[in-house]
Amino acid sequence: MASVTGFNFSQKECIWMKAKVVQTKYCDNAFDCTTCAFDKAMGRKLEKAGRDESWNAKMPHQLAAQSLRCRHALTGGAPMSKMCANNYDCGNCAYDQMLDDTLQADHTMFGPPQYLNAHGYKVPRDYYIHTGHGWARVEYGGRVRIGLDDFGNRLVGKVDKFRLPSLGTRLKLGDESFIMRRDDNEAGVKAPLTGVVTAVNQKLLDYPGASNQDPYCAGWTMLIDPTELKSDLKGLNFGIESVRFVESEAERLLAMITDDPHAAAATGGEPLQDIYGLFKEQGWNKLVKSFI
Repeated sequence: MASVTGFNFSQKECIWMKAKVVQTKYCDNAFDCTTCAFDKAMGRKLEKAGRDESWNAKMPHQLAAQSLRCRHALTGGAPMSKMCANNYDCGNCAYDQMLDDTLQADHTMFGPPQYLNAHGYKVPRDYYIHTGHGWARVEYGGRVRIGLDDFGNRLVGKVDKFRLPSLGTRLKLGDESFIMRRDDNEAGVKAPLTGVVTAVNQKLLDYPGASNQDPYCAGWTMLIDPTELKSDLKGLNFGIESVRFVESEAERLLAMITDDPHAAAATGGEPLQDIYGLFKEQGWNKLVKSFI
């Protein structure tokens, strides 16, 4: 299967627009048709028009079945050659269920992100960044993968242990979502979104160093089913906004540990890997918890 990427879903065409049923409609539900209010409304509208209740009757007859691409192909989650053979009845599609299950279990299907540079810190193009340095990546079926960004990982340094939430935990935006422990210190990372935890990264419990080494792939902490996705994402940084945010945080950090933060930031050099370990005299609360 071709590699897939995260996406700024607000720019994606709804399947009803792709199928030419409506002229303009962009998906705001990560192509999770089964929970989409617009999709249900379109179904009711066509039923009132006297059409059969089956999805086959609801879809436009002017399009041949082979011209309808799978919703995962529309977002890059499947090869572009993959066509829908189930008339977008995603809830009863074996392929849709298989792909969702696979994506939940295996982060490696998502190719490495493309990075922007923020004073040497990596900022992935297609991830949303919370002001508490948690990242959120919108994935297929409406799920969101969460972790700690490069800045946060370098700040905390060598984590001894992660404490992750139990499956089914309901998180609100800004709640403590997972906890990192180093020596006798702890820091709780705020949830970037509201939702229910559906999976956690068990490998991170056995090998916490994965978060430092690969914060945006192997270092993911959990998957959640978001309940207020559209409104929550409006409050997060994305793209160039994320770069500006991390740059401002880097300069704030440098102000704590150097006399000339702007000059140091402008060098564009590689940031330190274990900032707390090198500047413990600053104290955990000041150096770590004031950012995370």
